[in-house]
Amino acid sequence: MGIEKRDEEDTRLGKKTMPGISQCMIVKNEEKNIERALLWGKGIVSEQIVVDTGSTDGTIEIAKEMGASVYPFTWSNDFSAAKNYAVSKAGYEWIAFLDADEYFSPEDAKKLPSCIKRLEKTAYDAVTTTFINLDHTGKVLDVRSHLRIFRNLPKLRYHRRIHESLKKSDGTELRIADMTGELSIYHTGYGEEEIRKKQGLRRNLDLILVELAEHPDDYEMYGYLGNEYEGMGEFGQAEKSYRKAVSLMPEALKGNYGVTSSEIWRRFLNVLTLMPEKPEAELLEVYREAKKSWPEDGDYDYIMGQYYGSHGSYRTAERHLKTALNLLERYGYGDKSSRLSGNILKAYEMLAMCCFNNGNLEECVKITAFMLKENPYLMSVLVVMLSALLKDPGTGGRGQEGAVETAEFLGKNFYQFQTMKDRLFVLQAAMSCGYQGLVEVIKNTFTPEEFAAVDRSFEGKLSENFTREIPRQFVAVPAAVNIPRQDGKLRIALFYCPTESFNFFSDQLNQEFRAKRHETFILDLRNPPPEDPHSYVHFLRFASGGIDAAVCYDAMCIRDQILIDIWNEQKTAVVDIFMDPPLRFHPSLENPPERYHLFCCDREHVDYVKKHFKKEVPKVDFMPHAGVVPEENTKAIPYDKRKYDILFCGTYYRPEEQMAEITKLCSENSSLLKLYQRTLENLKENNHLSVVQGILLTVDQMGLNLSDKALKSTLNLSNYVDWAIRMYQRGRVVTALAESGLDLYLLGRGWENLPASALPNIHRVDDRIPYGDTLSYMADAKINLNVMPGFKQGTHDRIFNTLLQRSVPLTDSSSWIDNNYTDGVDIALYDLDHLEKLPEIAKGLLDDGELAGKIIENGYKKTAENFTWNHCAEWILKAINEEQDP
Repeated sequence: MGIEKRDEEDTRLGKKTMPGISQCMIVKNEEKNIERALLWGKGIVSEQIVVDTGSTDGTIEIAKEMGASVYPFTWSNDFSAAKNYAVSKAGYEWIAFLDADEYFSPEDAKKLPSCIKRLEKTAYDAVTTTFINLDHTGKVLDVRSHLRIFRNLPKLRYHRRIHESLKKSDGTELRIADMTGELSIYHTGYGEEEIRKKQGLRRNLDLILVELAEHPDDYEMYGYLGNEYEGMGEFGQAEKSYRKAVSLMPEALKGNYGVTSSEIWRRFLNVLTLMPEKPEAELLEVYREAKKSWPEDGDYDYIMGQYYGSHGSYRTAERHLKTALNLLERYGYGDKSSRLSGNILKAYEMLAMCCFNNGNLEECVKITAFMLKENPYLMSVLVVMLSALLKDPGTGGRGQEGAVETAEFLGKNFYQFQTMKDRLFVLQAAMSCGYQGLVEVIKNTFTPEEFAAVDRSFEGKLSENFTREIPRQFVAVPAAVNIPRQDGKLRIALFYCPTESFNFFSDQLNQEFRAKRHETFILDLRNPPPEDPHSYVHFLRFASGGIDAAVCYDAMCIRDQILIDIWNEQKTAVVDIFMDPPLRFHPSLENPPERYHLFCCDREHVDYVKKHFKKEVPKVDFMPHAGVVPEENTKAIPYDKRKYDILFCGTYYRPEEQMAEITKLCSENSSLLKLYQRTLENLKENNHLSVVQGILLTVDQMGLNLSDKALKSTLNLSNYVDWAIRMYQRGRVVTALAESGLDLYLLGRGWENLPASALPNIHRVDDRIPYGDTLSYMADAKINLNVMPGFKQGTHDRIFNTLLQRSVPLTDSSSWIDNNYTDGVDIALYDLDHLEKLPEIAKGLLDDGELAGKIIENGYKKTAENFTWNHCAEWILKAINEEQDP
């Protein structure tokens, strides 16, 4: 029924009092959301149209039961095509096109028809509403505006395969009515489950790349590409995409606040703060450029405030955070300050921390009081407040009298001390920050029976007579409690961080330590909410019992001064395991904790630290990587039944891109640029050189006389050369196999950048899966290819995991490998100097199952007996015990 006939029918029945609205959506497997998605429109819209693109769950049945018109549509990797098909089925004057995980509140749904009616005799084509992103707990992530409502006009349709937007076919601009102050749409698609599901798919990335192939100057698509990479944790790729986006962005858009203008710069700046090695000057350059064009947006200052606060620059952080909050208050919510608007409490908490560290104690208490008025059960906020009150001479400096006043202040404003719940909450916070006077006040409120029960729940700590220093940071942890360890049992902290493989390694060590009856806690350095079991709040509780050791990778647990202070106060033995060359971690090596033990996976790395950081890091040793032993009764797949002939698990980026970064860094130092460029050529010519050896050779060739300080600085900046030569060698090895015609399977990102990957015998398995999941792929491969990452005297975990998954590792060698494994007996080797022989070696292993089986069994036995996570845990525990008894 067309619009005209529907109008006649409605008028005849006396229903033509409000404009007709067609609610449209496209769906696939949305049985969790479809009922709510349709429910808001019942009695509000004139029809509900659901276009299904291939659901295999109960989506279609539920939609039909709720009275929607359901149309099948064959998915063609084009969101616009599907949406335009839904629009073609709409019969009313206006369309509300929401996704299945988007909805109006009942109150706003009722307002929708009257809001639309006001536009009937205007020239407006569409409506923007407030758009609120929620996480899985219902917490607001950000607030912005979006266009979801528009007139049903033949010339108005969606365009682009993904991140589709409405355009008129006649090229005229949309006339948009702003109703952000009246209507809000809630979006729940950012829940954890949905994020995991979306990140497991390659679809979005593929569609964006297709769009860019057809429209290489589409700056919006580059912005969306950056968003995808950022969500996957691929910050380097995200940065490159955002740089391209902002370089192509039309000048006319500067000053226009929105998802395809100010938001791109916002995400660009944020991703730079997530890259630990980025110079501060680079962040400031992007920040200033963004502020110049979008001065009313508080997000740029909020991001910089978070950055400086997390790095201990509290005065600078305080200035940025106050600016951000002032801009939010002055210019309001929406496309301005959208990130800050979803993180106001977080911003105030960081501001309170900065005020505390800057000595602005009164302001710190005011801010935390404001937050506790909103929600008194924010543990970390209460810890900040109590730390400030403890440090303030007017309260903490007046002993027990001041503690009583503090308790009265808390009871009057936030807590009901007649309830056990509130007393325990305040007691926990007071113990966490070392406010012993307040602990005593709360203790005196318990009856003897209550005290006995509570003391048991705190493992006897309440009855101890302990004193603690006033903390220097609001997150300060009390000095180690002198609790005797029974049977050598230790309390060990481990860490999650943005590097997914390191999180897998931490899980492996956690299992091994727990199996040995040690107590462990994993702190998530990505700053999850307080209720998360790995949050800082839970860490404080663990730390109150003392921490004997902290174990991390690539200096992750010593990059913040706050954590270093904790380890020093607790007299914690910190074991750091470098999975990458130490030249990347100079700042951390210059300021390690007092009880610090470093392990490196290459003996040259050990020598490097001993030479350049002998005073700062007196304890550094070699430790090989480790592999995962399959679960008991796991049967190996027969060699001739395996799915993959040759598998390589790893990423690839063009070496030229890495050297382009060096060019930018050395834009004002042509001699240094020449040194790095010549170093790369030396490394290409001599496959036996490490990056450090390559730098030293080039310095000698150029006749340079560098001081120790200048040489260290030069080595520190050679990180990009290290990445470039890694990628160059990976490209050479894969190309040699590709051109031989052998089937090679690639599991990792970026291989579309290598020309040889386009050959028909090269197969892309997947581009991004969790590290632990790669083990099942390894077990289903006859040969697992390895290219050593410049570790000329070291190891790589890929070799050990390959053998423990009962596959053949085919790798170039190192002095350590030569000393511990034998070619053709328990490993298979090739030579980077003679890659022409690599295909022949691989083919021999594929054809000779008996030889391959012998290598697998011998290698499995040697690795299982020497190089598992159990062995790694033993080496670490030995180092910890040495630190415990210096």
